Amino acid sequence: MKHVFIAIGGSGTKVAEALVRLLAVGFPIRNDNGNLTSTGDKLEIWRVDPDRSSGAVGDLKNCLLEYGKMQTALGDGSGINSVASSRWAMDIETNVRDLDPLELPRADETDNQVKTLGGILDSQYKGTKSFAAMLAPFYEKKDLEVEIDRGFYQKPFIGAAVMSVFSRSLEDDSTPAGKKAGLTAFNNTPTNFYLCGSLHGGTGACGVPVMGQFLHKRKTENPGWGWRIGGCLLAPFVKPPMPPFGVLSENQTPADVDINSYVERYGNEPAFQDMTTEEKQQLVKQILQGFFADPDDMEARARQGLNYYKDHSADYFDELYLVGKPHPNQLKTWSNGGKSQKNPLNSADFVAALAALNFFAQANTGNPNSYIIGNSLTDVPQENMQLRHLPTYRVQGEAIDAEKVILATALTAYLVRRQMPWNKIHESAKDFKLAAFYDARPTQKDADFAFFDESFRLISGSLLTLVSPHSEQVPTGWASSVSQEIRRYLSPEQNAVKEIQEKMGKRLMSKEAKGTNTLGETEVKFTTFDYGKWCPDGDQFTRGEYLRHVWQEIYRRCQKQLGN
Repeated sequence: MKHVFIAIGGSGTKVAEALVRLLAVGFPIRNDNGNLTSTGDKLEIWRVDPDRSSGAVGDLKNCLLEYGKMQTALGDGSGINSVASSRWAMDIETNVRDLDPLELPRADETDNQVKTLGGILDSQYKGTKSFAAMLAPFYEKKDLEVEIDRGFYQKPFIGAAVMSVFSRSLEDDSTPAGKKAGLTAFNNTPTNFYLCGSLHGGTGACGVPVMGQFLHKRKTENPGWGWRIGGCLLAPFVKPPMPPFGVLSENQTPADVDINSYVERYGNEPAFQDMTTEEKQQLVKQILQGFFADPDDMEARARQGLNYYKDHSADYFDELYLVGKPHPNQLKTWSNGGKSQKNPLNSADFVAALAALNFFAQANTGNPNSYIIGNSLTDVPQENMQLRHLPTYRVQGEAIDAEKVILATALTAYLVRRQMPWNKIHESAKDFKLAAFYDARPTQKDADFAFFDESFRLISGSLLTLVSPHSEQVPTGWASSVSQEIRRYLSPEQNAVKEIQEKMGKRLMSKEAKGTNTLGETEVKFTTFDYGKWCPDGDQFTRGEYLRHVWQEIYRRCQKQLGN
């Protein structure tokens, strides 16, 4: 099955990163004859955002580069391809398809060069008459003239007009966006499209419904293609501070002397880093005119957005998810987009990515004539989330528990790196079924160990990034104990290795393990002798297939502790 994640704006981009990291960690979306996996499917990531310098996109592209390296290390090849298969996780195109809604087709070299709403409405592409004069009465002068190459600043009424022009350009493969998306290649191809963006901002608030409408129209005209359209609306879950200075009164116009004064006073703050003097002046002007995400308006904007979906847009989607927090985490540093807006993954990003997995797995939550309102438990701590607080999702009716998935992956990493007797694989390790595989490949052992070690370095990085601990300066929502527990299984320290190893020893005169290994409320019990028997059948499996086999054996043994 093919999946397309359409990340709209910076918020959607962070969820795309979380999704890639979940797949790297081993989260499944398919059940192949009892084996939970994500292999066999393919994913593309499209990013719709006028903010080309967004800090979030750098994180996403680095994450995809690491994913490609992981897939290569667990496959049979040694080179990094744009799509590498390993049989551990889904194939992902590691090149993000950047679709800039301001990169529009032009009538000539001067057309669509002014990155403002007024400039875009004034386009005469394909002989179209300019809409500027017609629509000008509906906008203030500052709305038409503000530069929008860093986003739509919580002004979806500006972005909606731009997104409408942009979405139509996708129909033509010769346009800038049409070339990158290559949408005609999806004709007659069953595909899950999943759109994700903020409900209360600018880019996501206008982009998700407009793009949803565009895809829905194409799907309706071609019902035999097998398209499904899902959406995730991100309600406020982090709250930025106010900018360092206030907005001018209604009838005031920013004067150059005032702008330069603010640049001199605030130009060294994080939001202005890596900017030219001209860019700093432009940002000051935007703040003075009110073009920024006002934290005091976020809840009202989200409420307005939900009303719009109820009245106009909900029917575009086969499934629509809503993720937010009753009391958003408070950011300490202000930013208005660009490179300076670089936040860590939040626990809400994790939840939104789980919703994407639920959609890709075709769990078909609810039905077309009803809706489900899901709510977290009342005891979820705002700044100290645990893995047990995450929602489950379903794969062919089976509930997938994140805590079990992560414990299985962490223990797989431990077993392959610390418990497998790589130095004795041809001697005293004959009770390991994998030894027969290396008997036929005596020169492959050392290379495989290096590949396994590299892959787990990358998997561990993704895992710990997903649950980065909450702090006052950089809020994520996660309790610090979550990453601490996981690190025990990833640590090379002898005390940690010995503690886990002892629990996997056999009791005297028994096949039962001496103890259990735990993560949060989940426990698992097996011996190193059990582990030695775990190996795929045949002799043509990849390194990734071996890991998935071991992971599967552990996951099926994971249980919730009694009393929880």
